Amino acid sequence: MRTALAALVIGAALSAAQAETLAYVTEQGVDSVAVVDLDDWRVVEQITVGRKPAGVAVAPGGERIFVSNPESASVSAISRGPDGRHSVAAEVKVGLGPLGIAVDRSGKLVFVADWYTDDVHVLDAASLKQLRVLKVGRSPSGITTSPDNQRLFVANRESDTLSVIDLTNWETLATIPVGKAPFGLFYDENGPRLWVANVQSSDVSVVDPVGMKEIRRVKVRTFPYGVAVTKDGARAFVTNQHDDSISVLDGRTYETLATLKVGDYPEGILVAPDQRHVLVACWMDDVFVSIDVTTLKTDARLAVGAGPRAFGQFLAP
Repeated sequence: MRTALAALVIGAALSAAQAETLAYVTEQGVDSVAVVDLDDWRVVEQITVGRKPAGVAVAPGGERIFVSNPESASVSAISRGPDGRHSVAAEVKVGLGPLGIAVDRSGKLVFVADWYTDDVHVLDAASLKQLRVLKVGRSPSGITTSPDNQRLFVANRESDTLSVIDLTNWETLATIPVGKAPFGLFYDENGPRLWVANVQSSDVSVVDPVGMKEIRRVKVRTFPYGVAVTKDGARAFVTNQHDDSISVLDGRTYETLATLKVGDYPEGILVAPDQRHVLVACWMDDVFVSIDVTTLKTDARLAVGAGPRAFGQFLAP
């Protein structure tokens, strides 16, 4: 009886550990990833990876996390154990300058945008073996897939375009002109719409991912890098690096509702799973910030390692 009870307690503890909501913040200045427990609002682990980590992609279920390391030209795969602890399972060389990174919705494929070779490397998520290489536009950065896993979208910063690739036959379906120097992407299932942050034209392109055309261009502040949208599509949040701010947009009218000062060089941004908070990494301020979605007030700031970027899907589960 005692053994059964102990096993039950241990099982419950492991389940609780795996159910925690975590953020994985790439810390470019210290070659590591901070693991932030969003419930306790504290850094619970710091994981050493390759040189100058930037992009991050959490696989469905949260048991594997993939990180791009541009200066070591590699991708690190981090595993999360049943006890909630993390370890680097592997690090493999990928291209010359891996930056944007994404995992498909099945968790079986990893897509890595190579800034220097104008390619997307397709890796097997389990083995990290390269399966194929896709040619895209110049200096690909942000990357994401459609919810049905049928299409891959890649922002080509130096081509001012968005590549759309069919994941059933690996052909390029369209190359869509957007604003100048597109970088961060967010797939919004309301519409659906693809939001694209255009760094040098200081605006956001709203793209119809089915019709494969730009349907709107929305002005924001200087050098927007990342976009996040609430699940209901009512509000969009855009990080403006050179303005140290976040533009809050009405997701239906596209009007600017507010401009929030947040910290130096905000980049990675997502809405928390509870839909009550927006989470953002401030690259030059070394902080991770939480903003209330309703009041638009900063409700917490957390010191992290130098150069936090969190570019990509950094939340688990």
